[in-house]
Amino acid sequence: MAVMVAMQMDAPHTPLRRIELPIPHPGASQLLIAVIACGVWRTDLHVADGEIPARYPVIPGA
Repeated sequence: MAVMVAMQMDAPHTPLRRIELPIPHPGASQLLIAVIACGVWRTDLHVADGEIPARYPVIPGA
């Protein structure tokens, strides 16, 4: 099974951890795009600091 790598945060103020997830299969009228790098939004930093409610675990930048 092919996998992709993601960085996941399990709770506020915790370090990111590397996880592997199955590569999703695109549905009808969808595309699968290979992403080489992903940025982090300022909103992700608020989630990391626990300033914005989020459903953990969360993958910042996704």
